Amino acid sequence: MKLVVMGPHQAGKSTLIHRLDPWAVKMDYSKGTFSTTVGFDYGIVLWDATENRIYRKNQIDLVDPSNEIWKVTITGTPGQVSFAPVRKVLAKGKDGVILVIDSARPVQMVYALSQYREARDAAGPVPLIIFANKQDLPQAKSAETIASLLGIRSNVVPISALKGTNVEESFLQFLKEVRRSILARSISERLVERKEPRWISWVRRKLTSSV
Repeated sequence: MKLVVMGPHQAGKSTLIHRLDPWAVKMDYSKGTFSTTVGFDYGIVLWDATENRIYRKNQIDLVDPSNEIWKVTITGTPGQVSFAPVRKVLAKGKDGVILVIDSARPVQMVYALSQYREARDAAGPVPLIIFANKQDLPQAKSAETIASLLGIRSNVVPISALKGTNVEESFLQFLKEVRRSILARSISERLVERKEPRWISWVRRKLTSSV
């Protein structure tokens, strides 16, 4: 399962990825107290879909191999406007998109909307969730306000990547959605290859809707 994390500059993408995988690889530029990602972050976790829980690298021994286990890669992207071509490459072929927004900076909404469109163009109709980050700050806008400002009818979830508030719960729920999407695509591709009758398509829709 391959996920990409997008969002405006300094929205908290790296913090989110390292919250999910403390051993994630980070490429950034630092000068004094200023730091920003100019390459990418890359994290890996294991998701036990049977028990719906995440395992980190130091918990491999706890994984039950008899359960349905998914390897989840999480690729972060640089948020600066000039890195649009890089984001397009990193988003292509991914199974899901996480868009991170700084809830305390409404001015970011224009850039967030631009990256939302970038994600849709590059990744296609895969599941997408919007994390309204930095909800720990007093000036943070609510998830409902963020959704209204963006004018997007998508999942907008309030989180604090720094504090960890609502991060893992929302991430687990998103993984379920991505899994359903992957299974549905897999079934569709096999049916096309086998050129099954139309009634099989009807059965497929019924089955995938209940997964």
